[in-house]
Amino acid sequence: MKNSLEKIMNGLIDYAGLFPPAKLPLDQAITEYISHFSDQRKWMLGRFIIPISQLNDLEKFIPKFDNVGTLKLSVLGAQSTSDKEFLEQTKKEISIINEYRKKHEGKVSIEVIETKLPSQSPSKDVMAKIVKLLNSNNLEHYHEFPELPYVGINYATNEDEGDWDDKITPTIEMISKLDNAGIKLRCGGIVKEAFPSVEQVAAMIQNCSIYQVPLKFTAGLHHPIRHHSSEYSTEMHGFINMFSASAFASTFPKPNNEQEKFRMFILLSHMIDCQNESDFEFTDDKMTWKVGDDRDSRFEISKEIIEQSRENTAISFGSCSFQEPMDDLTQLGWM
Repeated sequence: MKNSLEKIMNGLIDYAGLFPPAKLPLDQAITEYISHFSDQRKWMLGRFIIPISQLNDLEKFIPKFDNVGTLKLSVLGAQSTSDKEFLEQTKKEISIINEYRKKHEGKVSIEVIETKLPSQSPSKDVMAKIVKLLNSNNLEHYHEFPELPYVGINYATNEDEGDWDDKITPTIEMISKLDNAGIKLRCGGIVKEAFPSVEQVAAMIQNCSIYQVPLKFTAGLHHPIRHHSSEYSTEMHGFINMFSASAFASTFPKPNNEQEKFRMFILLSHMIDCQNESDFEFTDDKMTWKVGDDRDSRFEISKEIIEQSRENTAISFGSCSFQEPMDDLTQLGWM
């Protein structure tokens, strides 16, 4: 594997075997996760993702990690329906996490919590209180919008008929002013409607880049390159597209006007929508993306920029399979 691709893949995949479409029982998911620690590719493996409601069920499997190392977890918080409930729920979940940390000190590490916001526009005051609580308890945190609005911009026009900038951008800007807070973007599911559009993904990556908010992806990213899925009758996003676009976004200066913002959005959209693996080239010092236009335009992204992007903006993605992405990278000749 070329060094620039290694920078993308380092610790990239959080294991989500408990979730669809794999939806393994906990014992099988733990066995599968542990099996990858003996794999020479284990450096690409991240945390084990588990709902906070299943922590107690995990107890009997912790001894399995005695010869593996610390079990690193990312826990999923429960859904809340109001700002008040979100705050109270966060307090309870922190208490559960700290009790679990104390009970399994040295054996289990809970470093991350992933939550779903109660609305597209949570209270600034409540978010500040929640973030302060999470930070004071040494928890990285990523917050998912309950739904994403339509993005009216497309490749053919610079007219925006959607309401993304009214509903999503202000919340991302608010979150950017809170310490260590990140966004979680769901990229698919088990039904066609669960897959966000290219424009929605591009808008999220662009917003998070402009406001310097860390972004974690989940679901639907089983394959490196975007492609059509007959199973879901839609296009599935590719994790190479996503993390390349995140690194690419970091190379743009902050737009000074709508024209600059539109150009950035269009280029990110093209990269996210790219279904030709040969348009991505990895060498030891850089990756190159071919736009595929009449001018044969190409963009180069250094391995240093990719590494900085992975550390600061494009954190990881959750996948119910670790093997499937590995198989696809091998088939592409990139491993």
